Formats: sequence, structure tokens, C-alpha cells
Amino acid sequence: MRLTIFIVFLFISEMVQGQTTFLNRPSKTESAIVLEKGIFQMESTYETELIGESDEREKETLFPGIMLRYGLGWGIELRIANQYETYSDKFVSNRGFSDIDVGAKIKLFKGNDEETEVALISHFFLPTGSNGISNERVGNESLVLVWHGLTEKLGIEYNIGYSNFEIDSEKGNFVYSFVSDYEINDNFGLFIETYGELIEFKELEASFDFGLAYQLTDNLEFELAAGKGINYEMYFGFIGLSWRIGEQED
Repeated sequence: MRLTIFIVFLFISEMVQGQTTFLNRPSKTESAIVLEKGIFQMESTYETELIGESDEREKETLFPGIMLRYGLGWGIELRIANQYETYSDKFVSNRGFSDIDVGAKIKLFKGNDEETEVALISHFFLPTGSNGISNERVGNESLVLVWHGLTEKLGIEYNIGYSNFEIDSEKGNFVYSFVSDYEINDNFGLFIETYGELIEFKELEASFDFGLAYQLTDNLEFELAAGKGINYEMYFGFIGLSWRIGEQED
């Protein structure tokens, strides 16, 4: 499987200046593109994830998931998110609202050729969630985001960073992701991605996914994705809808 993913990325790179025009992408990789001043975007999602063998499987469903993003100006984007979560395993079943996620994305660099952008994103998770769902502590995830436009239709993005927000986390986790997305036409795009985390800087959990985005209008987009673990048992599915108010410049 790892060899297959590598070959796909190698093939795509050989095809490859520009940025896709899609509002969002249902992947784990955060985009380095910051919303411009006065732009508002809302993202609503349904996501379900299964972890472990069938006799000891954990199931987590997030619906509805809501993220609000606003372009403050000066290369800064504000973000707030929350979701209703259902969790179950062999022994327990819980449901309720997760911890509120507040953060910002800051543009660090944009190349003169407009084919490279770099940003920093930092999120804080506040222990506001329901009993059995909340991590019961303040947590943080901070990432460096990089985007490269390879052609007018194809780009790559990657993130590296650190997260520490789960209740039983001590050292936290190193996290990474890499995605390649291709714009088939003005309305339809595809992506393939690999991502993972080095848990407590000891144990690697690596995964991959693929998906599509379809623009219903210039400011309304439907998203669909599915993925699985590479070196552990995990499957997930995602459906999303993104809505933007205001026009982002090319």
C-alpha cells in the first residue's frame, strides 16, 4: 500500500503553476491560504471513524460539525469550531458536544510568483464539552502550513507540527500530512493524501485518504472523502458542505 501511494505521488509530480479555486478540501491537511479581509466561510461536516478490530472496535461520529472562519485582514484569519460527538466502544457509550476549538491562521510568506505560500495555524481546545466527551483540559495544536502551486490545476500542500490536547497525553504528538490535489475543471476536483502522528514521539500511526470536491456555485461546495489506516486498523468517511460570503481574490 505504501508503495502504491508513493507511485501515485510520483506520477502526479511528473505532471507538474497556480492554485486551485476550491473553497475547502475534506482532508486532514490545513491549507496555507488565509481568507482575505471581510471574507466569511462556514463549513459543516459529518464524519465517522472506526478504530480497531471488530470485537474491540471504537466508533466515533461527529455530526453536526461546524467551523466558522473570518478574514480579519493583515494576513490573519480567525476560526472557531464545535461539533456534536457520539463515541462508543465495547464498554461505554457517550454523546454530547465536544470542546470548543478557537484559533487563528497567520500568513508568514507568499512568493512573488504566487506559487508558494506559508502560514502558521494554532488552535486551542477549551474544556467546555459534555461529560465523557470533553478532554477536561486546555489543549493546543500548532502547525506550519505550506502550499506549492505546480500547475494551474495541480498543487501540493503539507503540514508539520505538534498537538497535545487529549486527557491522557503527556509529551504530546508530532503530526504531519501531505496532500496533492488536482482540479479537473472549474467545478470538480480530486485529492489524495497521506497523514499521521507520532504518538508521544514513540508510536507512529499513519493513514491515507482520497476524496473529491464539487462546486455547486462559486461560493457553495460539496465535499466527500474516505480513508483508512496504513499500519493500524482505522476507517473513516466524511461528507462536508462549505459556504463562503464574499469573493476571495485569485
